Amino acid sequence: MNRIPLIFIYSHDNIFQGVKQESSLSYKNKVDKDGNNLFEQLVFDEAYLSKFRELFFDAQAEISPALSAYMREVPVDTAYYEIQDFSKDRDYTFHLLMPEDYDRHMTHPIDIKIRQFIIAYIMYRWLEIKLPSDAAIYMERAAKVKDEAKELLERRTTRPKINHQMF
Repeated sequence: MNRIPLIFIYSHDNIFQGVKQESSLSYKNKVDKDGNNLFEQLVFDEAYLSKFRELFFDAQAEISPALSAYMREVPVDTAYYEIQDFSKDRDYTFHLLMPEDYDRHMTHPIDIKIRQFIIAYIMYRWLEIKLPSDAAIYMERAAKVKDEAKELLERRTTRPKINHQMF
């Protein structure tokens, strides 16, 4: 049985720009009950790069189990790992090994859903303390797109047989 290898790369810079844009657009004109603009407090910008790195890793830890059935072990050289070292492990890269009947047309939608998940998850964690009501919206969005990504991974070009009958 042949397998289809897929490689996904989510760069630190691209995801950071996505989170920054999401937070900027979401809170551009938002004010608190006293009429104070919340933009400065809620925008996720370069002042929070170490927090971004932490949440980026957390998002990776959350999405990886959803992909694990297809993840392929890629041998790497042993290296010292430190979360504060911004020169290493900046990007999220993983390899999937899909069955030969995997619907290849789903690769781009899966890529989009995983990126949406990572951004929504980071926004959820960012707003958890600052604005819990908005955090709940991002938490629901993250859960939804993660389920959608898992569903897309299961799309096949052949129909399943049950009791030797095609549906």
